[in-house]
Formats: sequence, C-alpha cells, structure tokens
Amino acid sequence: MLVSVILPAYNAQDTIAESIDSILNQSFRDFELIVINDGSTDATEKVIAQYDDSRIRYFANPGNQGLIYTLNRGLELSQGKYIARMDADDISLPARFEKQVRILEEHPEIIVCGTQIKGFGLSKASKYIFTAKEKSGELKSWLLKYPCFAHPSVMIRRQVLTEHHICYDKDYLHAEDYKLWVDLSSYGDFYNIQEVLLRYRISDTQITQKNNFKQAEGARKCRREYIEKFCRDEFITRSVREDKITVNTLKAAKRYLSKELLEVLYMSLSQYTLKEFLYFVQSGDFFKWGVGINLAILKRFLCGKNPVL
Repeated sequence: MLVSVILPAYNAQDTIAESIDSILNQSFRDFELIVINDGSTDATEKVIAQYDDSRIRYFANPGNQGLIYTLNRGLELSQGKYIARMDADDISLPARFEKQVRILEEHPEIIVCGTQIKGFGLSKASKYIFTAKEKSGELKSWLLKYPCFAHPSVMIRRQVLTEHHICYDKDYLHAEDYKLWVDLSSYGDFYNIQEVLLRYRISDTQITQKNNFKQAEGARKCRREYIEKFCRDEFITRSVREDKITVNTLKAAKRYLSKELLEVLYMSLSQYTLKEFLYFVQSGDFFKWGVGINLAILKRFLCGKNPVL
C-alpha cells in the first residue's frame, strides 16, 4: 500500500468512530490504518472492534505508555511509502489523502506535506484556523518561532525517517512534533497545502493547556537547536547557548536577512536596559513586524525578561 495512517487512541470512546470513519471514507483508497490503543480504560477498544475493514490493523499497548511511545510504535509498524498522522478526535476531509499523495508523488524533493486545519467542538472552536505558510523556505523560517505544521494533518515520506533514523524524541514531551520538524528540516523540502483538509477538535483540556510549561520548555529547546542548524554562526549560537544575547548578537543576526531570527533574539535578550531600547528604536527593526510582536517586545522592556529561547 502507498500510505500508512497512524492513529493513537487513549480513552477516545466518544470520538474515535468519527475519526476512523473519516479515514475509511477518503477518496484515496490505497492505505492501511494502524490504530494503537494506548491502555484505554473506557470503551475505546469496543468501538474499534465494531469495524470490519481489512485496511484496519489494530494494536494494543501494554498499559498506558504515552503518545510518544505510541507514535514511534506506529512508525515501526508502518509499511507504506508515506506516513499520515491522525488523532482519535479529529476528522479528515474526504480529499485529504488524495491531495497530499499527489503533491508527494509529483514532487520527490518534498518530504513533509501538511494542510490547513479548522477547529470544531466548543462554541468558539470554529474561529480557530491554523494557517501555516505554503512554501519550504517560509515554513523553515517559521520553525525559528513555532512548529510549522499542524501535526495531525501531515503526511511524511517514510524513507527519510528510516534512512536518517528519525523518530519522535521522548525528551521533548508535548513538543515532540516541533522536534520532528527540526530534525527533518535538513533532509528535504516542506510544503503545506493552502486548504482546510482536517477538522481539529477543540476540547476543554486543550483550552486550559495543562501541559503548557513542559510544552514551552520543549519548544525553547527546539528553537535553540534550530538556530544552530539555521544560521551556522558561532557567535550567534554561542550567545544563545550561554544566554548572552546582546545588541551585538542582534547586529550579527541581520546578515541572515531573517526577521524571524531577529524577532526571537529580541524576545530573549539578556537584559532590557536603555541601551537595548535605544538600539531597538534607532535600528528601525520594529518596522519588520506587526503590532502584536512589537507590543510583546516592549512589554519585556517594561516588565523584564521572559525569554522564548
């Protein structure tokens, strides 16, 4: 088969049927659906057992092992040329796989293909739309700040993962997807289809963001690693490693012509004194960004350091 779909499930009895149905109803038919039950204590297994479709391969973990373990087990079990991600509470639109496979088949240089997503579930969820950039350069620049794909929407070229021994890193809990994009960024192009092809369920758990601290720490590590890959400038990387990001670091970063790199450095200065503020004003760097970023930087001058690196 051409596509292996990895669908982890933990206590998803109320939503997993919709997710499975959305995969089985894809216009593209050449896939296997690997469903891995991560020690659910509800009726998740019973819901999965109701399906009689040869494309479904069901596995159960020995107890609750967590998402990263489950995703890596899915990678090991996968047999397809491409690996598609899916969560047990989301819905893939019918043309999702067809459009992603077409991109990957026609463009062998592309190793990850994502899509835009739109929220549903809570009353305010419909306002949530993930609008990632389209082209590889834009997506990789965005990695300096954020994960550049909506994780449940991606399709990945499996050969790249196996050749370079890349998998989800257990040391990046709640930021495992960000780390994966950083690791993959050296080996090919990224692409994001500019169309909503996945509906992303917004729940109360996500709104409260109970794992916010661990996620922020993992994201900070990813940014630091990516800066080392991205700029290859010993002065900048040493400044970041040693938490000595100064006006001189900002000046050095300008040769890379990346407003994203400059932005994260401004958001992580070692100190926010009059010297740094005068440089910010006189340099005119604030013209590069929107109001939101400038307000976040100005807030640091008023309230002190809260680094993103």
